[in-house]
Amino acid sequence: SSAVNRNKSKFSKQLSSSSSSSSSPIKFIEIPKAQEAGHIIAITPDGAAYSFCSPKSKSCNNDLGQLGRKGDIHAKLPVVFNSYDHNDNNDDGKTNPKSKNDPNDNTTKPKLRIAHAYTGGFATSGHSALLDANGHLYLSGCDRWQQLGLGSSHGGSSGYTWENGRLWQEEFRRNGFVVDLLKRLDGGLGDGFGAGGSGSGGIGHCGDMSRRYIRDVALGGDHTVVLSSNRKDVITFGKGGEGQLGLTSKPWVSAPMRSKVLSSKSPNIAAVCAFKNCSMT
Repeated sequence: SSAVNRNKSKFSKQLSSSSSSSSSPIKFIEIPKAQEAGHIIAITPDGAAYSFCSPKSKSCNNDLGQLGRKGDIHAKLPVVFNSYDHNDNNDDGKTNPKSKNDPNDNTTKPKLRIAHAYTGGFATSGHSALLDANGHLYLSGCDRWQQLGLGSSHGGSSGYTWENGRLWQEEFRRNGFVVDLLKRLDGGLGDGFGAGGSGSGGIGHCGDMSRRYIRDVALGGDHTVVLSSNRKDVITFGKGGEGQLGLTSKPWVSAPMRSKVLSSKSPNIAAVCAFKNCSMT
């Protein structure tokens, strides 16, 4: 693990020192990279999310919106959030995380503070997820197998299509369906967070609300796995033809559903993992 930490520290320093043409380099504290798709979503200490392609990746591109913004794929640019919100109470709007367009302007705090980032997808696809400081989930990128889970509750197994027949999203959209499902499965979900309590099995860090509903997220080749903060319920959606969703019926495409195979009766799941057509807890 020490070697991994050294490599992560080295990579973080490289990202900070090789920033864009600005005089002050951007510092990142979380820098997950999609192993096959090759894209990176990096988070700054004040909760702004930036995306870019790894300079060593030959497969990385933004053809299916995995960077969550437009522009130079190798430049470290802020992601964009769409004004659509399932609960219609989102205040991020169609703006960059900072209130001004200049990503190097540190005079203002981001309106939307991102706490955790996740990346995944095949070399021919790629999707990304963000978890904000209030526990809300956002997704962008390839949606060819409905791995973003946006609108899935209406489309069901027959699926859905975005405007103009697109199979991707170029901006991050909040997924309220997953959180709603998690709260239906556990009525006490989120209780105790922000006051030093552990809530329904969450981390219990004083003032931390990022994991009051969702403890962990994993992005596979064309599917998504979400672990509830109660450490028992696991939600999966996207492509399931190879059994990667852990659903007994093995649907080809699924809306967000509780995975009976991956979930547990006891709060003993620490994290979830997904890679290609595999999932595990």
